[in-house]
Amino acid sequence: MSDQEVTKPGDTHQVFLDMLEESGFFQQISALEESLQVIAGELKSFGVNADERRTEYESLAAHVLACESILAVLLKSYPVSVDDLKAEVKDRTAAMSCIEDGSPTVHALAMDVLEKSKR
Repeated sequence: MSDQEVTKPGDTHQVFLDMLEESGFFQQISALEESLQVIAGELKSFGVNADERRTEYESLAAHVLACESILAVLLKSYPVSVDDLKAEVKDRTAAMSCIEDGSPTVHALAMDVLEKSKR
């Protein structure tokens, strides 16, 4: 095009599009779209896996609560001493918790079950 030729608005857009094409812009956008589709697929898979784990944890929690309920009922009929319970927790958890008195978490949970059995 010479300086004296009049550029039409449509021509300007085409020149701009041609420049983008030559620069590789559209290929980059295409590659970005493909990458985003891969990421979307991975996120969907992650979501499905997370939902499956949540279901498994809910099932595990339900089993634990059922066992605690049975223990609470049994403890009403066959009470145990607090000292015996603490000693048992200590014996079972001291080595794996690396705490001389045993796992504080297990102690707390065991005491909670024992207390609930008294209600």
